[in-house]
Amino acid sequence: MNMIEIIPVGGFSEIGRNCTIVKWKQESVMIDLGLHMENYIRLTEDEDVPFQIPQTTLIRENAVPDLTGVQDELKTIKAVCISHAHLDHVGAVPFLANKIKAPIHGTRFTIEVLRRLLDDKKKSAVSELVSHPENSKFKVSDNLEVEFIHVTHSTPHTVLVVVHTPDGCVVYANDFKLDNAPLLGAKPNYEAMKKLKGVKALIVDSLYAMDPRKTPSESIAREMLRDVLLGTSSDGKNILVTTFSSHIARLKAIIEISKTLKRKPVLVGRSLAKYVDAAKAAGIVDFEKDAQIVKYGSKLEDYFKKNRGTTDKLFIVTGHQGEPRAVLSRIARGKFFPFNSEDLIVFSCKVIPNEENFVNRSNLESELRNKRARIFTDIHVSGHACREDHREFIRLIGPENIIPTHGDVAMLNAQKELALEMGYADDKVHILKNFSRIWV
Repeated sequence: MNMIEIIPVGGFSEIGRNCTIVKWKQESVMIDLGLHMENYIRLTEDEDVPFQIPQTTLIRENAVPDLTGVQDELKTIKAVCISHAHLDHVGAVPFLANKIKAPIHGTRFTIEVLRRLLDDKKKSAVSELVSHPENSKFKVSDNLEVEFIHVTHSTPHTVLVVVHTPDGCVVYANDFKLDNAPLLGAKPNYEAMKKLKGVKALIVDSLYAMDPRKTPSESIAREMLRDVLLGTSSDGKNILVTTFSSHIARLKAIIEISKTLKRKPVLVGRSLAKYVDAAKAAGIVDFEKDAQIVKYGSKLEDYFKKNRGTTDKLFIVTGHQGEPRAVLSRIARGKFFPFNSEDLIVFSCKVIPNEENFVNRSNLESELRNKRARIFTDIHVSGHACREDHREFIRLIGPENIIPTHGDVAMLNAQKELALEMGYADDKVHILKNFSRIWV
């Protein structure tokens, strides 16, 4: 008899607002509580700007998980466990924490980011925030134990969340990559993965399940940046680089290259300041020793009034998706910055595929071209596993059941096709929608 119930709450057959409940008898663990970024940004215009939105509006517009469908389960939750610090996994906590009377657990960087999100939204978590080291185990009830297994991704202290029950365990792997040459931290903890026994289900990221390769290491992204920034003439020109604010390893690489160029790195933007501060508090890296950090608003205007000479600096700015109110778009529109012909603009990212981002990036690049900037795009490697990584990972974990998540229907089907190719029976691979419960 199957004893473990898996309840998809958000992020199934969609990309974003990740949330899953794993239940054994009358005890359960909630894993992740994230935003649907496209819907959230549409409501707020720019996710870096604090904005008080009614909870009912966020739910109606599918920006956060709808917990009304799991009211009975909310009473059974013994812990909320956050897998990592990306907003599509942690960003809904400030809006929904008052619904859940259980401690919120995460690794140290994740909890530090969450503290800043709560401060940013002028919210205080009703529940206790508890940080744990990577590769640790902790009991959340008499019968349930959670294990955090270190895995690589595009933000620090990402973990596989393993819920151990008396009838086996569930492994939650959303998001991850298998990077054996990371720039920050250790490579994935393969030994801990191999030791897992009785894995009843693997809930697995499927974003690049259609891509028939292994995801390149973050060390490759560093070499791509070095090639552009050190191999391009930039004397007398401004250099602006934009990337994901949460990508601390990428920021570290850019700052190191800036030193080689003998330019002072300057980080500009609210979200950059927030994640950099969290990285310092978590003991990962202190960028303030080498870089200047300019947050937002009047401080940004004051900085550029006092610093007219900018070609001895390298600016790392928010706005990689072309968000109209982010720093890079405002600079492109002539705000703050003394633009020169052939200034270098480096997008160390990919466009997150949705219509609004494509439009915003197109508009931004048009503005930059009008200023005769030199534009470098896609100087980036992904933080998500590709198909051949998934093959290795599934073999390593050896689950009885596979539940693809974090993808559209085509991506989820690609993950299922891989599992069938590996010998799984059709009834052991489950493509679920939100609230389509199963027992394993």
